[in-house]
Amino acid sequence: MAWTDVFVYGTLKRDFPNYALYLGPAEERKKAKFVGEAVTCTAYPLVVGGDRCVPFLLSLPGEGVPIAGEVYSVDPTTLEALDILEGISSGYYKRVSIPVSCQGKTSDCFVYMRVVDGDGSDDVFQLTQLERYASYTREAAQDYRSRSAFPNMDIVALIHDLDTAARADVQAKLEAGVALHQALLS
Repeated sequence: MAWTDVFVYGTLKRDFPNYALYLGPAEERKKAKFVGEAVTCTAYPLVVGGDRCVPFLLSLPGEGVPIAGEVYSVDPTTLEALDILEGISSGYYKRVSIPVSCQGKTSDCFVYMRVVDGDGSDDVFQLTQLERYASYTREAAQDYRSRSAFPNMDIVALIHDLDTAARADVQAKLEAGVALHQALLS
């Protein structure tokens, strides 16, 4: 099946938490490949907010600056895992294709954006009022908190090709305090 290019701008970038949990292991398992550093060809607002201090790329083209990030080519299973991570089924984020410049070339990549189209909610209004960034940095990430104390097992199972029994075993080890990489080894 065809691989897909994805532009990441936040916690999935190298040296950030969700890269270490999900995208990095996908690379190690040859399910993802780093293509290069990139920048969006269109300006967007990148903000950090919510109760977990999450980076959001708002779907408001032209209202910000070009955003720096990274492009990965991912297999269909990893794309499915990223859709789960970003909450595509809930409608919270949407996956859209945008042009990015990477290694001197412009190409279309998928990116996960916070849905704001026609949403007049106070939450969306508050997001549009936050400080805007050109790049998600360690400083911007210092207050980030994950959704859960444990990695998302749906994502882990997809990336590591875990069957039901192996998934249950890893989950039990995580709940017993074993680190993910150790739980996957045994």
